[in-house]
Amino acid sequence: MAQFQSTTDFTLKSVVIYPLGKDEGVNITNLINVFTYVESILSPSIAATLVVVDSAGLLQNLPIQGTEVVEISVITSQSEEPFDYRFRVWQVGSRFAKNQQQAYNIGLISEEMLNNEAIRITKPVEGKPDEVASKLLKESIGTAKTVFSEPALRKVKFMAVRQRPFDIITKVGRKGLSMKAGGSVDSSSSGTKTEGNEEDTLQAKGSAGFFFWENRRGYNFFSVDSMCSEKDGDLRAKEYDVETWGPYVEKMLNQDDASDDRFTISSSNFVSDLDIMTSLRMGKYSSRVIFFNHSTGEYTEYAYKLKESYDKMAHLGGQTELPDLPGGVELDKTPTRVISTLIDHETWHNDPEPGSHEQQDQGTGKTKSSEYADFNKDFLVQSIARYETLRTQSCVLVVPGNAQICAGDQIDIRLKNKVPGEEAKSENWDNESSGVYLIEEVTHQYDRVTGTNGQFYTTLRLMRDTYGMKDKPSAHSSK
Repeated sequence: MAQFQSTTDFTLKSVVIYPLGKDEGVNITNLINVFTYVESILSPSIAATLVVVDSAGLLQNLPIQGTEVVEISVITSQSEEPFDYRFRVWQVGSRFAKNQQQAYNIGLISEEMLNNEAIRITKPVEGKPDEVASKLLKESIGTAKTVFSEPALRKVKFMAVRQRPFDIITKVGRKGLSMKAGGSVDSSSSGTKTEGNEEDTLQAKGSAGFFFWENRRGYNFFSVDSMCSEKDGDLRAKEYDVETWGPYVEKMLNQDDASDDRFTISSSNFVSDLDIMTSLRMGKYSSRVIFFNHSTGEYTEYAYKLKESYDKMAHLGGQTELPDLPGGVELDKTPTRVISTLIDHETWHNDPEPGSHEQQDQGTGKTKSSEYADFNKDFLVQSIARYETLRTQSCVLVVPGNAQICAGDQIDIRLKNKVPGEEAKSENWDNESSGVYLIEEVTHQYDRVTGTNGQFYTTLRLMRDTYGMKDKPSAHSSK
């Protein structure tokens, strides 16, 4: 570490590409100008890009045909041990030639992603969502990477119709229900009656929705509530054992303080602080789904109100209540999104009678859920709302390079109070924008061209479901 003078210094130790059919690799380190590495909780694969300035005729001499193995090793100022990466080539693009030199980008991706594109599942998929994810990753994809997952409630069972493994995992993730959060359907709730149906609208409660993604630690399959919960919190799964990064502190220009240079914020850009129209259209606060069961010919309505589940969810910020619109309009009184869809019990249930969680047990006469009843009808609108809540506040930060930060981690940030006058003197931080966020996307950029030892910066795309800091009341709560 003594070789580095700055927190952004790094050394690109080696970049080696292995031509197809050969065991000996070709070292192309000197041809690389920029190495960019990307993780996202919305993507099942890590991706990377190499910016190549080539005067050696690499494309012609190898040649690069796609699927070649590329191994990359980087040493940063924050770790004595190198960070090693292994990818497959999937793309060569943006090629520009002038005189005897050409520049182009080499697109890299995880080997498992290429395998996923070539695999189609044609057999029944059965089990709890986390079991399905683990089985497909290990048996169908054949990954040797660690799979981290959280136990989920309720089994699923359906016939995969030539679907890719990653698509199936994402699909069952949307249907996944956290064991910690639980869930229920209140059949006694009052509501409007569907025409031709004497049954009241059912009220779905609980917390559904999982993310599936890859980061440098391995593959991850966790509920939104686990990812938003405090470490050792009631809704945090023990399998999701990740410390919160930070605090990262915004340093004003020409300000000299005692803050650690490794944990300073170079720039911040709030992509979204408020978009009430999109929230209403997506059904964030209240929605209704209408199912037609073609096995029985029945229509059933399920309503969801965020306000009734809000207190049971894990939240990243200090906002304790949902706000009301001007004039005292409550956001959850009228469904702002209505979804009509089919429900096919027979896809999920293979008994003679249609599968239902309301059916009577013949032995006891009590209501008993079918093992493979499609609970998706209960939690479809709830999972949509849960994902949408994470878009409440979104920002992009640039910080000194930290290769250990991963997508899916939490980060605590402190942004300076921009209010002039005495208020700024009494309160250093912007309490509505500071606090804990979920890291949606991580981009590590290793630029060899800039500076004596290059420049390594990390760009973080953050998201959270509530405003404010945990230990301070938020002005965005209802008053």
